[in-house]
Amino acid sequence: MRISDLGEFALIARLQQRLQRPAPAHLVRDIGDDCAVLRPVAGMDLLVTTDTQEEGVHFRRDWSTPQDIGWRALAVNVSDIAAMGGQPLGAVIALSVPAALEVAFVEALYDGLQALATAYDCPIIGGNVSQAAAQVSVTITVLGTVPCGQSVCRSGAQVGDEIWVTGDLGGAKAGLEALLHPEAVTGLDVDAVLQRYRRPQPRLREAHDLRLRGVLHSLIDISDGLSSDLTHICTESGVGAVLDTSCIPMSTAVRQVAQARQADPLTFALHGGEDFELCLTAPPGALASVLQAFATAFACPLVRIGTIQAGAGVALRLPDGTVQPLPARGYDHFRPRSSGS
Repeated sequence: MRISDLGEFALIARLQQRLQRPAPAHLVRDIGDDCAVLRPVAGMDLLVTTDTQEEGVHFRRDWSTPQDIGWRALAVNVSDIAAMGGQPLGAVIALSVPAALEVAFVEALYDGLQALATAYDCPIIGGNVSQAAAQVSVTITVLGTVPCGQSVCRSGAQVGDEIWVTGDLGGAKAGLEALLHPEAVTGLDVDAVLQRYRRPQPRLREAHDLRLRGVLHSLIDISDGLSSDLTHICTESGVGAVLDTSCIPMSTAVRQVAQARQADPLTFALHGGEDFELCLTAPPGALASVLQAFATAFACPLVRIGTIQAGAGVALRLPDGTVQPLPARGYDHFRPRSSGS
């Protein structure tokens, strides 16, 4: 059955049924009225973020299941809430789809949205469905909260801070390369990197834990690539940074895919983007005592990768000790790029 056979309001009713769940205490009214009504807790700052996932730009239907597309679209926004040290209140979905699209695809996409929403306590509280000319587009706004004055911004990095990241880097880029060039990775086990691309895991609980420790000076999620996102921290904080190449964490699969593509795996880790790991700065020694407990609690390591210094921009220290500038070569929607990149 196609969407054009069902109609807008019957489609909305079907989607609403897929989102049934116990309402959280802060949700007064959700889907079914002209607006959702929220009652945030006193003493909290409100966080608001929005992002669009566009078919042909951010995803392809032949690369991912509709459930994967839905999961990924909401994960991008929840990761932004994590990057401020906050907790989500709810999400509003604006979906544009061709009338000839099968209803089953939209229902499965909403199943993916709901799976992420359940996993990260981010209820879907409203939205809109409209007709698109040809391609699927998903725009999501997520509201969140953080205790008043405790949001962790990009602008707080200080000279002498240590630079840390969660997890490992380059996985999503490796997954994208495996999808773009399947012939190059024949025989390799690429399941893990494909999962990193299709179903990223926002570091929401990890960021919350780190904020509660009171040691973070700055925080960002790695969406555009470490080189670009760390540059954002440096620009907003008025500082510079030096990264140690030997410390950048990469998985075996990332190294293998990069080798298969005759590329330096470090370029995947530094510039690939869409890993949605955290990059943070903290005073020297502030995190050393919590590394084991953190890794155990979240099955996710914290890795020190560099230092904040006086000056501007990001530099890279090579294994021989020489230091060279690191340009911000992460993802930019409007930068010219070769086909398929």
